Amino acid sequence: MTRQSFRIDWPPRNLFLLIASTFGAFLALEGFLLRAFGDLPLTLTPWEVLFWTALLVWSIRVEVRLPLSASMSQLFLFALALVVLTPPWFAPFLVFLAQWRGKVWYKELFNRSQDGLATALAALAWQFFQQNPVYFGSWNLSAGVGIAAASVTFFFTNATLVTTAICLANRVPWRNAWGKNVKWLALSYLLLSPIALLLARAYETPLLGNWGGWTVLFFLIPLYYSRFYWDEKVRLEEAFDATLETLMHALEAKDPQTRLHSERVAEIARDLARKVKNGDEAYAQAVYRAARIHDIGKIGIPEFVLQKPGSLTPEERQAIEKHPEFGAEMLKPGAKVAFEPLVYNIILYHHERWDGRGYPKRLAGHEIPEEARIVGLADAYEAMTAGRPYRKAKSPEEALREVQEMSGIQFDPRLVEAFTQLWQEDPLWRDREAYLKAKAGKEGSVSRFILPPLSSPWASPSPSESDQRTSEE
Repeated sequence: MTRQSFRIDWPPRNLFLLIASTFGAFLALEGFLLRAFGDLPLTLTPWEVLFWTALLVWSIRVEVRLPLSASMSQLFLFALALVVLTPPWFAPFLVFLAQWRGKVWYKELFNRSQDGLATALAALAWQFFQQNPVYFGSWNLSAGVGIAAASVTFFFTNATLVTTAICLANRVPWRNAWGKNVKWLALSYLLLSPIALLLARAYETPLLGNWGGWTVLFFLIPLYYSRFYWDEKVRLEEAFDATLETLMHALEAKDPQTRLHSERVAEIARDLARKVKNGDEAYAQAVYRAARIHDIGKIGIPEFVLQKPGSLTPEERQAIEKHPEFGAEMLKPGAKVAFEPLVYNIILYHHERWDGRGYPKRLAGHEIPEEARIVGLADAYEAMTAGRPYRKAKSPEEALREVQEMSGIQFDPRLVEAFTQLWQEDPLWRDREAYLKAKAGKEGSVSRFILPPLSSPWASPSPSESDQRTSEE
């Protein structure tokens, strides 16, 4: 007899504990809502329940895919509208049941549970302000304050749980996941939330025909198109990342010695940007992406100059010093579409010096954009520890001392102080040999759970821009 064997996939232990805890919390809170508000009647007819179920299903169908295996939908609008229209126990129950994404069982359970839990907490927030009215003079603000509280509660519950799940599944820092998937959409989400109250009130007071559902369906048109803002934002970021990879492949084809130089510079710059901006992940990621192509202008430099093993002539050095301007000019057509000013600042000014003796504009001090100062320091440290055909590589300790000696001369003193603190924490990028070994170990084995924004398996440094020490350029 032929038998079919079935194997149940299980998530990692920590992720399973999160899923089980979320499901348990949902069941406990739903039970509490049933006990506390079970006597409140459900006024929706079976057909109306089916209508709102269809809206919930539709909202999932038009979700927007996000990085790090996440997605976002407008389910929250209909969940919040149901919170207004029905007893507190009903909306979480329907949200839990009325969605199907076809994922593996534990992802499906997590999605249902966290949406149900977020809706249940939002229902409690709404109910609190209905039982404790808020007045401003003669105006009853209970509905407005209630929907605002419910929206914020739903958002932070949903965002926190999803971000935590992403971290556990993808093994990325919590801040990274929050900044890449959640932070940028928070304002848009909260601005859309009052529409939930409008949908509920429009459903209760029909404006078209004798059924409030027509009005709700009318509002689906702008809601459907509003999702394109989020979708285009994600697509633009993906296109930006793909463009960076293409540009770096082009540079690598021209100058094979650039392998891993730009990636290590970018990782140092990201950590330093995060440090000086008190954990601003969005800024750190923007610096990282731009740092990946900080030397893209070298595409315009003759190969014999880039790969020359000996000292450069004055003319050759002058050609090298043009690469920041070449890079900025190359990206100029994308200024209004993909590349923000920060990118141009880094490409154009990362060789400026604190004392004004850098290039190409001879800027000094705070005239140099901060992001360019950050990448300039990261670039110098990487170059010192990588070595060049005409100069032996320095040890991490020697490179740190040189960075500190050049504080207030080549580098921003505040950045040198922050860099020293980072260096003492022993990050992977501190020792170039350890960094190369770690990267080599990851080649060709990227997990499907990990989204490496720009982490290509390229290795080996680029040549220095001159025949002098990096700190003296």
